Amino acid sequence: MSRIQIIALVFAALMILALLQLIRKKKLKAQYSLLWFATIAVIVALAAWSPLLEWLASLLGIALPSNALFLMALAFLFAMALHFSLLVSRLTDQSKMLAQRLALTEHELRKCRQQVARREGDADDGAS
Repeated sequence: MSRIQIIALVFAALMILALLQLIRKKKLKAQYSLLWFATIAVIVALAAWSPLLEWLASLLGIALPSNALFLMALAFLFAMALHFSLLVSRLTDQSKMLAQRLALTEHELRKCRQQVARREGDADDGAS
């Protein structure tokens, strides 16, 4: 096993430990960690079986296996950016909807308080 394979495997093991620690401390939700675990699995597969990386490079028509690895890393970063863009868009829509609901609720509460104040004022006038 080459030095780069050992480094990749050690890196993958450290990443797994870091992810498990983040999940345990509830700093990372398990659903978001799945993509990271999949990435680690790919790193382990490519590190453990260099013929797999060579096969992938030849399949894609890339001369050097290391370039195939960089292409995969770029594709992963693109997928992550797209995933988080979708999440941010959804959360923005949810925030807007919640802000509108809160504004309506506060408006209704103000109206109710005004009605209660008027009724109390009418009751005081009738009692005198």
